[in-house]
Amino acid sequence: LPISLAFAERLCRAYPDADAELVRVATLLHDTGWAHVDETRIISEGFAGDWRKAAIRYEHEKQGCDVARRVLPPLGYSPEFIERVCDIIDGHDTRPVAQSLEDALMRDADRLWRFDQAGIALASTWFKMDPATYTDRLASEIVPELITQAAHDMATADLNRSTALLKTAVIR
Repeated sequence: LPISLAFAERLCRAYPDADAELVRVATLLHDTGWAHVDETRIISEGFAGDWRKAAIRYEHEKQGCDVARRVLPPLGYSPEFIERVCDIIDGHDTRPVAQSLEDALMRDADRLWRFDQAGIALASTWFKMDPATYTDRLASEIVPELITQAAHDMATADLNRSTALLKTAVIR
């Protein structure tokens, strides 16, 4: 989460017309739904097979909206703002296209953390891949999913840095 939030901040600076508060709040809450689904299904369904269409992914998005609707009102957020947050959370993994600039930035931030060395170390284990295979997957599957040019630039730079530090060209 801290890595995604840092990327969200960088993306908001690259796109100053975006509602940065909306991007920040949606980024902070977008995956909270994972804490409210069957934990035994997260890895087996959420990161295996056709994981992009797994029912548990839709469930975590719905649960994330429930969390947002529960925690944001006491913090003083308006019902309209909360629904905008939920519009982003609901579909951030499953909807094929972004509905707004803020949605695009949150979705990109959600993918960019994977390009960091810590992201590679963690996410490669979810997919049962060594870091070299996983970084190849990032380049072939995740980079094309990025929406904004700034995210493409960040991903390319971080992937180059990570593969150099992890020596993925030599250690397979």
